[in-house]
Amino acid sequence: MDANDRGERDLFLAQTEAYLSGNNLAAALDLARERLERIPGDLDARMAICRIWIERGRIDEAREMLGEMEETLACLSRIYACLGDACLKKGMREEAERYYRKFIVLNPDAPPAGEILEKLKDIEEQRSAAAIEEEEETAQVPSAFQTVTLAELYIRQGHLPLAAGVLEAILAKEPQQEKAAGMLREVRELIRREDAARRHAPVIAELSRWLENIGRLRGHAA
Repeated sequence: MDANDRGERDLFLAQTEAYLSGNNLAAALDLARERLERIPGDLDARMAICRIWIERGRIDEAREMLGEMEETLACLSRIYACLGDACLKKGMREEAERYYRKFIVLNPDAPPAGEILEKLKDIEEQRSAAAIEEEEETAQVPSAFQTVTLAELYIRQGHLPLAAGVLEAILAKEPQQEKAAGMLREVRELIRREDAARRHAPVIAELSRWLENIGRLRGHAA
């Protein structure tokens, strides 16, 4: 959607809202129908017509159009499932998980949701297995090589559990090692934040991103 399309859409929404606020339903309906003729399937025009029909008590017609809109959004949102599959094939598990979760948010009751939930479960299990492997690797690092420099390297590489293991080993031998103790506190806090974000993804922020995505999908629904 280019700047002209966005400007036209914003103008339509502003004019429609002004008509609806002034209870000028006829003008709002004419405006929405004119846009729908130019852009068949436009979700903004359909939403405006639904609001007008509800105001006029034409509930069945509004419900029918809302059902059509829901089907349209469901079809468009399936791109997230496809993106998730593509990322998973490339080994990009975190990206795949993000796209799968977006699909689930929009389509919790859709038939593919069960299959995608299974894929999410597999990703979680692989993450747990990787965490266990990292812990085992830490245990195998000879004590002579368990240094603050090694811990810093692990941190830069994003291997926080490995860094924590090295720092814990250092402090077990040298409890007064202030630098290692400070780094360990920071690493544990980073791990805690990552775990919290993974387990409790902010629903409101997720939905906000979805609203932005739906806004973009609306522009391409024609």
